[in-house]
Amino acid sequence: MTINLLYATKVNLGGWATFTVHLYNLLEAAGHEPVLYKIGNNTENFTRPFAGHGISYRNLSAADLPHLLDDHTIIAALGKHYVDDVAPLLEGGAGIVVHDTAESTNRMSISKPWVIRKSLLPLFDDAVFIRHPYVRADGAHASKRSGYIATSRVDFDKNTAMLLDANRLGAGIDIVGFENRLYTRFKICPDYPEWIQSKGDHPRSGVGSFQLLRSARAMVDLTDIKGDGGGTQYTFLEAWDAGAVPVIGDWWIRKGDDMKADENCLTVGSAEQLARLCKRWPKASVDIAAAGEKRLRLHGKVIVPQILKWLESL
Repeated sequence: MTINLLYATKVNLGGWATFTVHLYNLLEAAGHEPVLYKIGNNTENFTRPFAGHGISYRNLSAADLPHLLDDHTIIAALGKHYVDDVAPLLEGGAGIVVHDTAESTNRMSISKPWVIRKSLLPLFDDAVFIRHPYVRADGAHASKRSGYIATSRVDFDKNTAMLLDANRLGAGIDIVGFENRLYTRFKICPDYPEWIQSKGDHPRSGVGSFQLLRSARAMVDLTDIKGDGGGTQYTFLEAWDAGAVPVIGDWWIRKGDDMKADENCLTVGSAEQLARLCKRWPKASVDIAAAGEKRLRLHGKVIVPQILKWLESL
């Protein structure tokens, strides 16, 4: 089956891009034919590499977007500047993915969106919950583990200041995520002179996080998005894949949801707690990492039938 994926944003990093790559690879591994498109000034008959992510896309003009409705189409990411362009697709029965609560633009016109966390279900009358797609990296874990790495973006909603506060208390967290330089210039640099802009060295490849985390004790992600939480983020999944423990904010935990404190992740509520955890790493972390790795099964080929059922229902 041909399944069109539309990446309607100019942002080529972060969760949108990671989601799209994993969805593409998961559908392909299940025997389907995903085709990735971006909105360009002109329709092109050749493909371009997708920002170093290992797959390719084709540019399509806004005027030619309705042609995507000849096959099943999923709007994998939608930036606010492209809302009007994709409106005909939504009216014609294309599916759309809503990733977090910040994506509220024009949501009243969205029918039956795919949401990747249960906490997003109350935003819509008819949303369908399907977990993040994830294709495991092909690699071995290191025999010994040490260190703590923050791979998420350095940005407004990532509590970077708390990481830096914990480091001042001896946590020793290596912050390598892609940097929002506007954020660091005005919010971080004035109060944390030790921060060097653009010092992050996250590999730009599909297995970059796995390579960083395969020998780390933990991946630290203190994401704090208003009204969101409970479910997974790609940083959590990448940590489980690499055998590392996700250390997340205790505000992220929701009763009955995927992330379970002291079972498949560890939680902290302050810089002081984070520093204490890093300096007194628990022996139970081995079991926590193993429990997380088992959860990855819920994000693999098992969700492909769910995706197809959702598409057929649109």
